[in-house]
Amino acid sequence: MKILFTNNAPVITHGIGQAFADFGVDVRFTQIVHDPNWINVFEEFQPDYVFNDGGWDTYNILFPFLSERNTPHIFWAIEDPIFFNYLSLPHALKSEFVFTTCQESIAKYEENGVQAHLLPFACHPSFHKRVSSDPRFNHDIVFVGNNYSEFKDRIAGANNILKPLMDSNYSIKIYGNEWWLDQTRPFHIDSRFYGGYLGSEDLPVVCASVPIILGLHSVTNSTTMMSMRTFEVLGSCGFHLTQWTPAIESMFKNHYHLVWSNSAEETVDLVNYYLAHPELREKIALQGQREVYEKHTYHKRIENYLPMLTERLFGPLVAPTIQNPLGIRFSNRFKKMALKYSGIRSSTVLRSKGSYDISSRKEKNNLNIRIGRRSIRIDNFSK
Repeated sequence: MKILFTNNAPVITHGIGQAFADFGVDVRFTQIVHDPNWINVFEEFQPDYVFNDGGWDTYNILFPFLSERNTPHIFWAIEDPIFFNYLSLPHALKSEFVFTTCQESIAKYEENGVQAHLLPFACHPSFHKRVSSDPRFNHDIVFVGNNYSEFKDRIAGANNILKPLMDSNYSIKIYGNEWWLDQTRPFHIDSRFYGGYLGSEDLPVVCASVPIILGLHSVTNSTTMMSMRTFEVLGSCGFHLTQWTPAIESMFKNHYHLVWSNSAEETVDLVNYYLAHPELREKIALQGQREVYEKHTYHKRIENYLPMLTERLFGPLVAPTIQNPLGIRFSNRFKKMALKYSGIRSSTVLRSKGSYDISSRKEKNNLNIRIGRRSIRIDNFSK
């Protein structure tokens, strides 16, 4: 299976896209809005699917092109629920598969004849992990993110999380684009607190270097939709103090995986307490990392959807568990996916009478392959 991703942002290249690649899917990354070479990438790669996470300029670029080539589209609606009507739904109506970060949006898709599946943000342990500290980040408190002025709940969060710490002259730096310095915006900061733009590759380093990493959220009325930074900070073993939301409370335990605040006064109290207790920060950071590694990785998010994507291309998956077969006969190309997911490198595949058997060479090893809820047992002979 080959998937072309239309966005090369870190959430794709270091997150969900890499997780697909880890499962043996052949992936390519491009940028259809800013890179005019993306059509050449498509023609050379000839993907089975095109995966798009939205964007205001993608619709008119992408869908006429895909329609001409009859290539199915996977849409990951990461702007739900706020931009459901104007962004998500038009994309979803043109898509073969729809995934959303917001549980509450699924019913709205159904009302419009679209079957949507839940796929929240997550982390990727190969990238979001504990690394060595860096003396560049010698502050007590850091926030990493942009100053989005169109989200009233995020502005309220900034007033409860960021403002009291700046007003009290803590050692705090805010990283993001220059919107933070724009005095025409509802919330802005003094230049002495601004750290400049920070690439996503530096987030694990920041988490290793700074005692407290702050969090803000644009959505506060969902049980699943939150800032992607939550999972990334916890995966990087950062101590996370975040604005409270229902999603935060539904997925994490306060003062165990992270800590949350509901007011400016609470934020100051939490910062004072945890700056004075580094051993508790370390314990909570480790517990938070363990939680996201166990429950909230992109591998966990997509593993149950891989069979669905495969069936669309190659037909029904192989039937239930087979006991002690002399070889498994496949009536479609699912054999290739099974071999990739199992990690087998030495099996040979022989064509016989229009279908496929897995056969072997030397010593026999029985192996169970699980794809989502289905499993097969095969006889694999290693070289």
